[in-house]
Amino acid sequence: MLHGVIMTEGHVARGGRAEVFAPGSVVWPTDGVAIRLEHLGAEVARAVPTRVGTEIRIAVPATPDIFSAVKSGKDHMSVEFVALREVRTASGVREVESAYVDGAALTDDPEYVQTRAEVRDRSPRRVWL
Repeated sequence: MLHGVIMTEGHVARGGRAEVFAPGSVVWPTDGVAIRLEHLGAEVARAVPTRVGTEIRIAVPATPDIFSAVKSGKDHMSVEFVALREVRTASGVREVESAYVDGAALTDDPEYVQTRAEVRDRSPRRVWL
């Protein structure tokens, strides 16, 4: 299974953009978001996010391509979104007050370092006696 945090609202981007998503600002389609190996690439899975506090999380079966991408270092996520409402602060920070997220890509160079992607094995552990 691919487990990921695609966005943490309320944390400023650290990758170079002066940007923050306000808490509660992110919405997504009822059938979930496209999971991609790269931005605007082919959809390799679809996941319905859940909100846990300020984290937007996904869990989806990991395809061989997803497993390979995470293993090769793409251990973060980056959302694809349309800002529905935003403001600029006096210091120049873009505050996204409402955003429609319809995709998330695996990446090794995230704008938001709080994101993550990991593949976990669901098979039972072996116990040696």
